[in-house]
Amino acid sequence: MQLSAVLRRLSTQRNSLIVMGGFVVSRLTGLIRDIVASYYFGTSAEMAAYGAAISTVDLLYLVIIGGALGSSFIPVFIEVWERERPARAWELASAVVTWALMILALASAGLFVAAPWLAPLLYGGQGFTAETLELIVALTRLFLLSPLLLGLGGLAMAALNARDRFTMPALAPSIYNLGITGGALLAPWLGIWGMAWGVVIGALGYLLIQLPALFALGMHLRPQLGRHLPELGKVAQAMGPRVIGQAAAHLSIVATLALAARLPDGDAKLAGLRWAYQLMLLPYGVFALSLSTVAFPRLARLVAEGRLAELSDDVRTTLGRILWLTLPATAGLLTLGPALARVLFERGAFDSLSLSYTAGALTGYAFALPAFAASEIMIRAFYAMQRTWPPVLIGIGQVALNIGLGATLLVAGVDVSGLAIAFSIANSLEALALAIVLGRTIPGLWRAPALWRRLLIALGASIAVGVLWWYARELIPGGTPAAGYRWPDDLAGLLVGLAVTGSVGVAIYAALTILPDRRRPLA
Repeated sequence: MQLSAVLRRLSTQRNSLIVMGGFVVSRLTGLIRDIVASYYFGTSAEMAAYGAAISTVDLLYLVIIGGALGSSFIPVFIEVWERERPARAWELASAVVTWALMILALASAGLFVAAPWLAPLLYGGQGFTAETLELIVALTRLFLLSPLLLGLGGLAMAALNARDRFTMPALAPSIYNLGITGGALLAPWLGIWGMAWGVVIGALGYLLIQLPALFALGMHLRPQLGRHLPELGKVAQAMGPRVIGQAAAHLSIVATLALAARLPDGDAKLAGLRWAYQLMLLPYGVFALSLSTVAFPRLARLVAEGRLAELSDDVRTTLGRILWLTLPATAGLLTLGPALARVLFERGAFDSLSLSYTAGALTGYAFALPAFAASEIMIRAFYAMQRTWPPVLIGIGQVALNIGLGATLLVAGVDVSGLAIAFSIANSLEALALAIVLGRTIPGLWRAPALWRRLLIALGASIAVGVLWWYARELIPGGTPAAGYRWPDDLAGLLVGLAVTGSVGVAIYAALTILPDRRRPLA
């Protein structure tokens, strides 16, 4: 029994390293994509149209395949594979793929027809011209090719993750990013359309790279409706609330962008919001999403085997690791984030005005990072237990609060940073509500003094390091948005200053948090 536990822990650590490595590569390729795109398009109207269009189309993928089916399909797929036989599990997968693609095709057709009406409804503010709205419509229609490809890739990822195959799914997002980057490099000849076609080509690569691993797993897929499979109804029943919840989560992002479109110079501010959001997603993806992705199949398996005590331990451990990593990252975004944005983006079409919009939004978004990260593992714990409604209802409340608070602040005269702060407030309250309800669902989950002690130490250390970074950035050439900066002459000094300051802060944080905790277990 002890040997089995050791082997399981080693396997989990290996999988965590694979997924985290994949997310690191994904974020690096995403950074390259954003650096290239910002150079050619900055916070231009074309970039705003691209961001608005892809955010709208992403709703189809994220709702139907990316999150909804993944979270509802994985626990049932694992259960059928473990309790019955692999052949029946592939029958279930075949039926899920058939139904998902049918629904996705119908939804895509509906959005193709509705795009000319939907674009003005969402983004028809003083910041968008008629020409920009027409570009949004045209880009939206092109992007509708990608959800079908990403949908198949998403289901492949779900099946592979369910069987603890993480390598190819971990690499797939990087292929997607490289496709977009390749398209962006064609901007001198094709403009924004090069980047747009890169989205479609990247989505195709996202699917193709996972097919060999699926074949090695013994994949047997054929079109079928699965009327003889009672498990299909179980997936559909779990998926219903997840669709609503995933839609609500993405609508929260779209709503913030739509509110930004109502601001003066709204197209540039919307683009700045997207760049800031991408920066916030860097630590979120590397830390929270990678750890939660590895944890989810394991949590579902513990639930299926009735090992609730181990489920509690896993949730606490994963949450503790996520917050230990994201709390100092939040301090870094609040203090060094604008300088990081300057290093990555300020060149070409991305000028000092673009930086001011991005830096203002980043300050607001940074406060959301710990809650955004913590919510990821808590939501997955709910779905592992196939309790789908609590996080969905809480998520709907978060969206309503975000829209209401953002609209109120907009009327009060706030700028783009206020909209990002509204997003952060809503997501922080969502995380608090999730923690309360999850604690009632799993009795004794939060009765872990060692966990709270470790998190308090991490919070105190993050504040201390954040104060250090706040004052140190004044000594870095170009370290604040108001400081003078010329690219490429000042790039080397800014890079060295950020590297030294960041490294010293990370070392201090590690010393303050690891040394006091070495002799104490997490939970």
